[in-house]
Amino acid sequence: MITFFMLVTDRDMVIADYSVRSYAKITAFPFKLVIYSNWVLSSLRERYFTEWRKLPYVEIWEDPEQADDRKPSDRQLWGPFELCYTIWDRELKKLTATPYHATVDADFEILDPDFISAMLARLEADPKLIAMSAEYNPKTPKYFDTYSHEIITLNERWQTQFCIYKREALQCPVSHMYHVELQPGPVPRSVWDDAGYFQRGLKQMGYELDAVDPKYARSFIHYGAFGQNRHIDEHNIARYRRVQLALQRAQLVVPAFIMNRVGWRVNRLLFPKVDRATFAPGWGADGPGRYRGHPDVVKD
Repeated sequence: MITFFMLVTDRDMVIADYSVRSYAKITAFPFKLVIYSNWVLSSLRERYFTEWRKLPYVEIWEDPEQADDRKPSDRQLWGPFELCYTIWDRELKKLTATPYHATVDADFEILDPDFISAMLARLEADPKLIAMSAEYNPKTPKYFDTYSHEIITLNERWQTQFCIYKREALQCPVSHMYHVELQPGPVPRSVWDDAGYFQRGLKQMGYELDAVDPKYARSFIHYGAFGQNRHIDEHNIARYRRVQLALQRAQLVVPAFIMNRVGWRVNRLLFPKVDRATFAPGWGADGPGRYRGHPDVVKD
């Protein structure tokens, strides 16, 4: 059995409705989807949670202290909600009842669950393999970060939008927190995105991590960065989703370097105001590093 752990915020809800329902496609193994309400407005909780609770695999975690009039206001945050790593550090440790748990994004939709079975099979077969992700990003020495408008070194990470861990990973003492170290040269900061430094800690414990075979890339879609969504709503979400799915299907017959350009142009034409590559106005401000507001950590 596996427990999937999904954080949702106000900005996610319109796409999360599709993502949450997509888990109904899983029939090959038992599972539970834990949905953590990250300061979701009471009106949205009433609208969406009421329906999600009708799904037999859903369990919703709500903190009664998270009232509408008490939402976080620290402008160094991404928005009026907790950063994901603080929740992962605190809540994932509670998921000891199943041999596997996974961090899953609210904007990650399952199209065919075959890739999950493949990931679990790999984990079951290899005792040294501690985690499997739907996507891997290698180290990028020079990466332009659109949130901080800086060139950074972005270290390797098994992406967190869908990453399955064995229960033993909970014993790792390293935080999921974003981590940055100063380095000499023209690129002053070396960055581990959220969970990246934690994964480095797992490797230092002697474990291995891997990503699912790229042949399964059409079995899911990650819409991306809906934590910064402020333009996709209930009026255009169905159209937006249809376009993204059509663009993904087109990748089966059109080379990637062409589809990247085509997809960018199509989205600019149909959704010209959509921007999730920057912080929402007034948030994530006045601090260094990839996520503004986090202190730098000087390398020894």
